[in-house]
Amino acid sequence: MIDVAQFHRIKYLNEVEGQSQRQIAQKLGISRNTVSKYLKKSESPTTLYRQKVYKTKESSDETKRVLPIIDQWLEDDLKRWGKQKHTAAKIYRRLVDEYDFGGSASNIRKVVAKRKKKMQEVFIPLEFQLGQQFQFDWGEADIILQGKTRRVFLFCIQLSASRLRFVRAYLHEKQEAFLDGFVHAFEFFGGVPTEGLFDNLKTAVQKILKGRDRLEQEAFMALQAHYLFKAEFCNVRSGNEKGRIEGTVGYIRRNALVPYPEIQSLEELNDYLEKWCLKEAGRTKVPYTKETVEQMWVQEKEQLYSLPNNKFEACKLVSCQVSKTSLITIETNQYSVPCSYVGQAVWAKIFVDRVIVVAQNQVIAEHTRSYERNEMTTVLNHYLEALLKKPRAIRDAHAFQSDEIPNVFRRFHRKMREQEGAIGDRKFIRLLLLHREIGMNTLTLALEEAEKTEIYRYEVVHDRIQKLMNRSFPIHDLSKEKMPTSLLDYKIQKSNVEQYGQLTGGRMK
Repeated sequence: MIDVAQFHRIKYLNEVEGQSQRQIAQKLGISRNTVSKYLKKSESPTTLYRQKVYKTKESSDETKRVLPIIDQWLEDDLKRWGKQKHTAAKIYRRLVDEYDFGGSASNIRKVVAKRKKKMQEVFIPLEFQLGQQFQFDWGEADIILQGKTRRVFLFCIQLSASRLRFVRAYLHEKQEAFLDGFVHAFEFFGGVPTEGLFDNLKTAVQKILKGRDRLEQEAFMALQAHYLFKAEFCNVRSGNEKGRIEGTVGYIRRNALVPYPEIQSLEELNDYLEKWCLKEAGRTKVPYTKETVEQMWVQEKEQLYSLPNNKFEACKLVSCQVSKTSLITIETNQYSVPCSYVGQAVWAKIFVDRVIVVAQNQVIAEHTRSYERNEMTTVLNHYLEALLKKPRAIRDAHAFQSDEIPNVFRRFHRKMREQEGAIGDRKFIRLLLLHREIGMNTLTLALEEAEKTEIYRYEVVHDRIQKLMNRSFPIHDLSKEKMPTSLLDYKIQKSNVEQYGQLTGGRMK
């Protein structure tokens, strides 16, 4: 005897919900043989006679009438977001409301299930030529950075032919990180493939046009022009088109970053990730071949375009106005420039790790980039000309309190101020200006030696500088072979007075 309820349940799970025989067997707790036997029967025996009796030509024709409509709706759904498509119930209601459908809802459910099964997308196995393509995607992962859990963003790229992976971690997905990743990736690969496959990310695409056409970001186009590759973009919401990299992101997260790596800097993490990629390449085989990823990569490098002589400047360029305090603002942070540029417009090149300020095609300042909020980064050298006019401000100047200024500078200034007052301030700033000629290290050493004398004066430091500078040109002893045994060995040629007379035209006094 066939259990009608069981029969219905199995058929429904298979044809309506699209579950496999294995999934149905697991869900209902029965064998796969039982599931297979039930599915081979097209109709339940207990209802077969009734269906034959009451199944009329009229109902069959009614269903055939709406089949083209159903097919069109389902085909349109393939282009829509997966969570916003027709259900069988919705199709039935539309047919009744819009086309006066007189058939049953159950019949439509069966038709829709069969139609959907036939229309499922078919994926075609692809074989990429060496040097032809790379695929790119962003991923996310958690790490422990300086003792605290931190979310980082993973720049993931893979050569489609050899399957070589490269991954680099950043604190954000901004354009400068996006561009910087390619600079490091192409150097790691040893060349550049012909084309790259991308999602429609904002750092690359400014506007989606018709079909696969895109209005690309200017900086991304500059990257392509520098390295001579072409960008191809997936259809909207079709990440499966770059199947190589889709699986790579999760693989990297599970295999390279579990358990959470404990590191002190991103540089340390990226060194580890690069070594991990190389190790994986040496022990992983390319699917359907006997070669490792590393072995095929060696072959692929010969097909890659050569790297250009100069690295691409992976930065975002922004225009800034220098404030009255000789600062420019980038995002929420402020950075100093030389005070002679107050009130002027300058350009800031924002890299992942640094900020370079340019004016009249010259670099006027360079800072380590801050990823905190509302921070101020100042350099004392930028304010020395202003401090000459306002020497009393040196004590409280933000740049003078920086950790990069050795403590001996503050101690020495305090003593000079105690002994000479405002004149001590002015003389100390003159000392600071000396670092432009002799360097900060030499000036620091001179202050430390002068401090030992407990005489806090400009002249004492200047004397120490003179002695230090002389030390930098030591007199080398002659070897024994060249050492004269007596001063009498030195021969000095006497001056010829007649020659001098010839030079002066015979006029001698």
